[in-house]
Amino acid sequence: MGLLNKVSIRMRVTLLTGGILLAASMLLTWSSIYNAQDKFMDLNKAAEEPRVPTGGTSIGSAQSEADDVLEEGVASVPAIAAVQAKQSFDSWSYIYLVVISGAGMIVTYIVAGKALKPLQDLNYSIVNITEHNLKERVPASASNDEIGSLANSFNAMLERLNESFLRQKRFSANVSHELKTPLSIMNAGIQVLRLDETPTAEDYKETVEMAERNIKRLMSIVDDLLVLTNDSNVEYMDEINLNQLFLQVEAELLPLYNDKNIHVTHEFELDTILGHAPIVYRAFYNLLENAAKYNIMNGTIEIRTWTEDRMGKISISDSGMGIPSEELDRIFEPFYRVDSSRSRKIGGAGLGLSIVKAIIEKHGWSIEGESTVNVGTCFVISVIC
Repeated sequence: MGLLNKVSIRMRVTLLTGGILLAASMLLTWSSIYNAQDKFMDLNKAAEEPRVPTGGTSIGSAQSEADDVLEEGVASVPAIAAVQAKQSFDSWSYIYLVVISGAGMIVTYIVAGKALKPLQDLNYSIVNITEHNLKERVPASASNDEIGSLANSFNAMLERLNESFLRQKRFSANVSHELKTPLSIMNAGIQVLRLDETPTAEDYKETVEMAERNIKRLMSIVDDLLVLTNDSNVEYMDEINLNQLFLQVEAELLPLYNDKNIHVTHEFELDTILGHAPIVYRAFYNLLENAAKYNIMNGTIEIRTWTEDRMGKISISDSGMGIPSEELDRIFEPFYRVDSSRSRKIGGAGLGLSIVKAIIEKHGWSIEGESTVNVGTCFVISVIC
């Protein structure tokens, strides 16, 4: 089997088919020889039977003459012919066996080559696709067979792979930008301070405060990235009281709510869920923070929990700016912003919803978003009860 793995599929098919053909031919040949042997033996026996004399010779005399011939070892002419015919039949049977089996293997090799030609073309196309030309696609097969299905599946895989590479590039570029911005601000502040020949204590204080703010921003970004990329196994069996969780989050966000005079309402039918309490708190904090940041003055936030089809449901709705429908599918991408200028004014690195989705998926839950521009946004989390 190890030797077969070193040859091409075409040769494997040829050898396998040839082996089957050879075995079938040998069985057919041997059965023919066996049946023919019985016939020739009957013919030989008939030829060796003594002939009944006619004319003046008595039966006893004829029998005596036949016995004398047999005792002398002389075979009759029909018996010799029967033996020669059997030998000729056997010889030609083996010749036909070799010729037919060889011809069958040659035909199989040719037919297998034609049948596997689309697979060879597919292999050639795949070899020429690298990380630099993931947009290329292998030619789709006109036939609705396994090779055509393989080509379509490979093209679908290339589509997903290309999209993954593009997301990875965007992610890397955004990480570099987000990390570089606070570093550049700190560097500029220090350079300005050094250019001043007689800096005052107030100048030092402003520079230190600026550096502290940007260091905190860097630490926040790093923490967020760790949450996104952390695949370590943790226990998700903490019993979380949703009412207490939301009250704690709202207490933390109270200054932001007061700035916009936001009114929060609650409707709890589902009281508790199981999960990892610290990161679940982080997820709902991000959702409520966004609901406040992107809300309007005197806006509202509605929090509801209920059970549906044996699944727990948690919804957070706001009366904010809303998200365009064409942007809704991308809001969970790291560093993605619907409106970069607006997001910069409000603050944040664009990681909030990415972290929410990562935490939700780590628990085996799901999240969906619905939004209407200038009406509001609603996120619904489905949890396992």
